[in-house]
Amino acid sequence: MAVSVADIEVRVGRRFEEAEKPRVEAFIADAAALIRDYCGSRYSEEAPGIRAVLCGEVIRWLAVQPGIVSERVGDIEVQFGPTSSAQQLSPAARTALKRYRRPLSIVRLERG
Repeated sequence: MAVSVADIEVRVGRRFEEAEKPRVEAFIADAAALIRDYCGSRYSEEAPGIRAVLCGEVIRWLAVQPGIVSERVGDIEVQFGPTSSAQQLSPAARTALKRYRRPLSIVRLERG
């Protein structure tokens, strides 16, 4: 059961217009690819934790406007840059996904 636009709609609390759906689908694919790369062989889109992080990242990306590098609410400050850093995994997402990563281990190699 892959994450769909409907999953994002439920979490956001509104239906997306037809014109918005391709963007949401692209974000789902991009976030899934980043999470798959981060988790490696332990990636499973069926894992509830991974699904939650994927949906959360898509919602976060939808909230950031292209070109905005940072935004502050108190005294309204917005910084624009050539590219936005939105399409990367947030520190919170990386922390939540740590349990799905292969732990580091030592492999002994002996010449015999």
